[in-house]
Amino acid sequence: MFRLDGKTALITGGSSGIGRAIAELFAEVGARVAIVSRRLSAGQETVAHLTLMGGQAIHIQADVTSEADVRRSLDATLDRYGRLDIVVNNAGVNRRVALEATTDDDWGETFDVNARGAFLYAKHVMPRFQAQRQGCIVNIAGLLAVKGGAGASPAFAASKGALLSLTKSLAARYGRDGVRVNCISPGFVPTESNRRLIDDAPDPAARRREFEAGYPLGRLGRPEDIAYAALYLASGEAGWVTGINLVVDGGLLAK
Repeated sequence: MFRLDGKTALITGGSSGIGRAIAELFAEVGARVAIVSRRLSAGQETVAHLTLMGGQAIHIQADVTSEADVRRSLDATLDRYGRLDIVVNNAGVNRRVALEATTDDDWGETFDVNARGAFLYAKHVMPRFQAQRQGCIVNIAGLLAVKGGAGASPAFAASKGALLSLTKSLAARYGRDGVRVNCISPGFVPTESNRRLIDDAPDPAARRREFEAGYPLGRLGRPEDIAYAALYLASGEAGWVTGINLVVDGGLLAK
């Protein structure tokens, strides 16, 4: 169960954090992986690691906000592997800027990366998925897509809400073509991009305990927690699952 043998997956933001954990797990269960990221050295290191594990992987340096780069990354994946079955839109940015300090550039960049990138991949991969009558898109959103946060960046929250709405719209429109589109909303996972919320505190250990105390399961998320959720949604075992937002948050939303 939960194998991806013979499948090809493209993962944006796949060279670190949650994206890398997804790439590692997918490769472990048999998928051929195309990692898309802007950082060349990190992408190459990730590919080397996956290859050492016995997986098949390539890195494509690309910017998800560039339509030309999106098309080039899809073409490169198809040239290498001959097919594409799964797209995971994981690339994201969070400037953590208060409303009154948010500039047009802050707002635009956040939406470009977090929402427009996923739109561009869906736009250009959908004709292929329709032609093969099969395909899967997994979008990585966040709890702020469904709940408020007093200290959250309004641009980030709004962009993740847009991503959730895009997920539902695509699922409803393309389900009859054999395409499934789902979303994952993680709780706080202290990855490279956001662990400074803990590390920059006067007492990082105390700040971490404070964060952990807010979760019914008593700990923060780990990248592999989200990777296993992505594997389920990408696998054949989720063949009748589309249009959902799978919340993986240690019980936070249940409080």
